Amino acid sequence: MKALDLWLKVLNLFRPSRFTGFDSSPSVSEVIPDPDRLVPDDLSIVTAEEFDLAFEEYGLLGPRMTIPIEKRWPAVIPDVDWSKYPALKAKCDEIRWTVVRWDYLVQTGRLPEDGDVVGRMIAIRYPYLTPRHRISVRTYASFANR
Repeated sequence: MKALDLWLKVLNLFRPSRFTGFDSSPSVSEVIPDPDRLVPDDLSIVTAEEFDLAFEEYGLLGPRMTIPIEKRWPAVIPDVDWSKYPALKAKCDEIRWTVVRWDYLVQTGRLPEDGDVVGRMIAIRYPYLTPRHRISVRTYASFANR
């Protein structure tokens, strides 16, 4: 039940009404990111190789998805201490939901669609993501914002 409550809280953070008023104008609290001023994120929790494996498992769909990620990671990243899992999961969530938000801003016209601006923003902000993971997180965002 705890996981469901947390998931609902995360989803509630990105609901469209949080970013728009009744007239679909930007809300006062909304901050529109400038793609040219993004700062690369520092991955200090684990190595880039370990993060690649962890993010791959995090993004899996299907029957294994019902097993909590903290129980799946030991088989995938055995050298990572379990005490790092909460920070690692928070980083994966941050990446996924930040990209969902950027995609939403493009779809609503608040962020100019200049080529694949979201793809560029992902590459700048999260340089440690492999090209495959950049595509998968971008695809997830497009699906989440349907």
